[in-house]
Amino acid sequence: MGTTDSQEVRTFEAADACDAPVVDSVELAAPATDHTVWSCVGNLTAVRSIRSRVREFLGRAGCPESVQDDAELAVSELATNALLHSRSGQTGGVMTLFIRIDADGVRVAVVDQGRKDPLESDVIHREDRHEYGRGKLIVEDCSSRNGEYWTETTHVAWFEIDLP
Repeated sequence: MGTTDSQEVRTFEAADACDAPVVDSVELAAPATDHTVWSCVGNLTAVRSIRSRVREFLGRAGCPESVQDDAELAVSELATNALLHSRSGQTGGVMTLFIRIDADGVRVAVVDQGRKDPLESDVIHREDRHEYGRGKLIVEDCSSRNGEYWTETTHVAWFEIDLP
């Protein structure tokens, strides 16, 4: 039985730790009642740390439990994708978390260091294509709005949750 692309061992150059992702000015443009920016090493504990930071921050801000739950689940998907699909998940990689709260809602962004291999397309090369894409559905279900954008060196995935 052959292996799928996800089962093959692939070698990538280490990410440049000095090339840490930065939050685009778009994330800081709107007025906010509170916000935080936090960077972490892109390793196996990063997702747990990011979930914890989001829950703690939103809890301190007095956000309803349902908003905390949805934000924690959605950010978990974004951080996992950043680890799996970007240079942030490689040795020396870094991810940056941005959380902003204003009168209308919460905005969370996960910024990574861009594609592992800039020449590789987003085409899925796996026999079972149904294994991919569920994370986007989870983020859509948990959020009011979501999206992503790229800068020269980073990829930003974000979502917003309206406050009741």
